Amino acid sequence: MKFLFPLVVFSLLLLSVNIHAQTIVEDQGLKRFELSVEFGSGSALENDMFKTEIDKVQASPELLFNIAMHVIVDAHLSFGFILEGYSQTIRNISVTSPDGQMKNENFDFACNNVGFDGRWTFSKGIFEPYSFLCVNLVSGSLQNSDLGKLLVEGFSLGGGVGTKLNFSESWAVAIEAIGFLGTAKWQQKVFTNSTGTSFNPSSAGLTLGMVYRRGEI
Repeated sequence: MKFLFPLVVFSLLLLSVNIHAQTIVEDQGLKRFELSVEFGSGSALENDMFKTEIDKVQASPELLFNIAMHVIVDAHLSFGFILEGYSQTIRNISVTSPDGQMKNENFDFACNNVGFDGRWTFSKGIFEPYSFLCVNLVSGSLQNSDLGKLLVEGFSLGGGVGTKLNFSESWAVAIEAIGFLGTAKWQQKVFTNSTGTSFNPSSAGLTLGMVYRRGEI
């Protein structure tokens, strides 16, 4: 008997959540467009960005972002564009300045995946779990106020899983795990003692953000 009351309360809570989720699904029609903006953290696979024998620098995302715009086809399928990337400040790299002096410099690095993705939503309700695949161009840059900018370009394949928590007809919170595998090259050797121009843009991360929908289907 001592377990009866907690069991009844738990059952009522489950029933309440289920009724609320069903009400959301019944009351709202599908929206045509969806915009999501998310931020988080992650890690990258490149462990020798400049391909030098000394001062090996690892790609280490400090801020990860994920922006996507989708056109919703039906309750399960949607297509859209994705912009995902990360930024990093690389500190105290020994370089030779244009006047021939050795000094330590800081560099701002950014690596972005820009592409097209398809997403499949498994079920509708207060929670909406989904998965997606994407094909991307890789575009990045290494900048220093004195030494200028160097670009890196390539391509990647990506994918991930996530879920949305709907709290109104137009707004939701999303959490997403995302990963990319790819290949890229610097425009030229980063430094004179660099042994190559290859760069590994592969990365993975976890993001959290807002979703906004509008336009009836």
